[in-house]
Amino acid sequence: MNINAPLNPNVGIVINYLNEKQVPHTQRIFDAPACSAEQAADLLSCPLGAIVKSLVFEMTASDRLLLALVSGQNRADLQKLSTLAREPVRVAAPKTVLSKTGFPVGAVPLSGLEGISQTYIDADLMSFQHVWASAGLKTSLLN
Repeated sequence: MNINAPLNPNVGIVINYLNEKQVPHTQRIFDAPACSAEQAADLLSCPLGAIVKSLVFEMTASDRLLLALVSGQNRADLQKLSTLAREPVRVAAPKTVLSKTGFPVGAVPLSGLEGISQTYIDADLMSFQHVWASAGLKTSLLN
């Protein structure tokens, strides 16, 4: 872990948002990236299910974005998300994710995002006392 790493602007956005909302959090910075839930769980030595995957989808009828916060042990269900959104959804292209949220795929945080109109949370995440999610950079995680 690199505790002296400078604060990346993307991480600053997320940390500032959490501070403004008075959400307690802990940040961990690593030398190696955590581009997948499996990599994050390995770096943190925590259960795969305690990793939050922040997945961005496009709602095809309205061209709006939906964020699904999914346990690392699960896969997003497009059918269920389409039902909840009341319109078809598809996985957003990496270019769309970056241009509309400001964050690259693999580093999308769970909060503080611009351009997201709906957010859904996997109930399986509630079974963990602590969960970990991207802090806006592939080498930084928050709980």
